[in-house]
Amino acid sequence: MASASTEYGLLPPQVPPPKRVLSKPLTAALALGAVALGTVAFVWRANDPPPSKASPIVPPSPALPAATPGVRLRITNGCDADPLWLANFAFNKPYFEQDIKLEAGKTHEFAIPDEGLAATRFWAKWGCDETGGNCLIGQSGGPGESCPPTGCAPPIDSKFEATFGCLPGSKKKCAVNPSDPTQPIGPTDWWDVSQVDGWTLPYKVELAGSCPAAPKLIDCSELSLKSCPEAEDLGLKSGPESLMLKDPTGKAGMSAVGCYAPCAKLTYTQWNQGHGFTPESKEAQMYCCPTPPVSPSECSAGPVEKTKYVEAVHKLCPSVYAYAYDDGVGLAQCPAGTRYDVTFFCP
Repeated sequence: MASASTEYGLLPPQVPPPKRVLSKPLTAALALGAVALGTVAFVWRANDPPPSKASPIVPPSPALPAATPGVRLRITNGCDADPLWLANFAFNKPYFEQDIKLEAGKTHEFAIPDEGLAATRFWAKWGCDETGGNCLIGQSGGPGESCPPTGCAPPIDSKFEATFGCLPGSKKKCAVNPSDPTQPIGPTDWWDVSQVDGWTLPYKVELAGSCPAAPKLIDCSELSLKSCPEAEDLGLKSGPESLMLKDPTGKAGMSAVGCYAPCAKLTYTQWNQGHGFTPESKEAQMYCCPTPPVSPSECSAGPVEKTKYVEAVHKLCPSVYAYAYDDGVGLAQCPAGTRYDVTFFCP
């Protein structure tokens, strides 16, 4: 089976990064003074102070078990009965065991090193075989992942992305920027969830610890595939189109296995359900908002803001980005040592 690779890009460090730039999916890239994480780029300097000193870990919500002291990331299977499989990578390769099977109601703790870990992505797969392959949802490729016979799915997965900072007082030397080993990771976590590419599984993220710069809870547990627009006006002469991603094998027994964002529908060609326009093309640029040529004000005043997709995300997943220059929570920062409790639910 073929493995999948994805492009990644980087903003020039001398240009202040916009709130979000959507291009092709980014595995993750780092360079001097800047980090690209998912579809986000941000500027970071090694001597920047942390946003605030981390406070002791607070008790988890009643639905979650007590965390092992020092754990910085936990992922829980919020399904009633079905297992999920957890995939991951850090920069350009898996860092943890790949395709971890997680039974319904169970929680897995990831041992993030005290010295920090750059450019990670975690997502859940559903409807898989016993090896965690041939999944109905989440088989979108990436480092250490394989593609089923029908090819990898479009990379529109619900996901959690983070660069975990170096803990103050770490006994090990702080990890370095993979693209520039002269730059150590600072004492700040940078993390992100968004629906700029689309969504697959509902989820929520809860924070434990003192992080005034970010919300304590991002609740997208109502992000149902049934709410995916079936007649979206993308400005094409062919007329409105469904944003639902259909299972090409017909095994799902459901109307959709994912929901494209408007830009993703226009630019992703996997499974032959989208178009092959570039983000900069006249057909896609006002939905993808690459800068240049589209400015933030032009993007926000353009057609993407008025789409049924953006309306659905704003209703079902408050505070989360639905398009490139949305006003939701984009890239967030917290003191290194904050714990993130991520729960994925079944579709």
